[in-house]
Amino acid sequence: MKNNYFSIPALLTLLLLAMTACDGQTDKIDNKSQAKEVVAIHAVKQNLHTQIEALGTVTSSESVAITSPVSGIIKSIKFSDGQRVKQGQILAVLDQDETKAQLQSAKVQKEEHERELKRLETLLSRKAATSRDVDARKTMLALSQSNIKEIEARLDELTIRAPFAGVLGMRELSPGALLQPGQTITTLDAIDTLNLDFTMPSLQLPHIVVGTALQARSDALDGRVFKGHITAINTRIDPITRAVLVRAALDNNDGKLQPGLLMRVHIVANPRQALVVPEESITQKQEQHFLTLMNPEGKVEMRPVTIGQRHDGAVEIVAGLSENEQVIVRGMGFVKPGQTVVATSPASSSMQPKSAK
Repeated sequence: MKNNYFSIPALLTLLLLAMTACDGQTDKIDNKSQAKEVVAIHAVKQNLHTQIEALGTVTSSESVAITSPVSGIIKSIKFSDGQRVKQGQILAVLDQDETKAQLQSAKVQKEEHERELKRLETLLSRKAATSRDVDARKTMLALSQSNIKEIEARLDELTIRAPFAGVLGMRELSPGALLQPGQTITTLDAIDTLNLDFTMPSLQLPHIVVGTALQARSDALDGRVFKGHITAINTRIDPITRAVLVRAALDNNDGKLQPGLLMRVHIVANPRQALVVPEESITQKQEQHFLTLMNPEGKVEMRPVTIGQRHDGAVEIVAGLSENEQVIVRGMGFVKPGQTVVATSPASSSMQPKSAK
């Protein structure tokens, strides 16, 4: 019977191969154990819009204090407090007796000049009067007519009318009172459509135009929402606050809104698709912002990015990030660029940025 055996060189070769294989396995285990575990998400595009909030004051589209250009005794008041009036409606009448008497006298004088002019023209045709006499009478007639128009204008000033349709305020004077020029009788506001004036940072100007829709609500009206749109943007920016005045129109057909009311303005503008990441994934160094990424080889990469809007714990990434790249949201403070990491998904949906609605 023949004995089986291995030569010494063959045994040494097998031993060396076994040791090499063991070392390789050990390195793999060591590398795997040295890889840091981080939480990462994929960058995806979401619906986003710019939200602008401000405080505004309601003002009338038309507003005036009802006064008189002349002085006089108030003979009668033709309105009640809070009354809705039409354009041209009589609100008050001042004493007109003296002015009416002057008007009657001027009309009588005008009739006399007309009769005298007719007589002189007849005499002129018979060459019994001169053309100079006729011209002089014509001048007196014209002056009389002008005097009548002047008195009628004064008479019209003694009748106070509503300059536009609207709602009157409180009556401040009574019949019999002496009204002085410029003294307020009441106020008049056009409130079917009201203005809403508010200021906003000039940096937000690119997001609004005339016609941009908005919503406004007031705590005084239980948070009821009123819809409107921007009608004007001031041409000047305040050099101190860097804010701009904006005016919007609000529908007020039911009369619930009143001038002077404070309202919260909410504007949703510039709807778009944008990459959004959790705010906690952003690292800021001086003026720069960085994201910690995991590349396809599982290596850590620090990349500068340009951020945009912040909203509800999420940050818009304007530049520096591509869709589907893996963004490390937890554990980035314990890894360095080039280090191998192992990514795990977030334990809850709270780590995912929410789409702005």
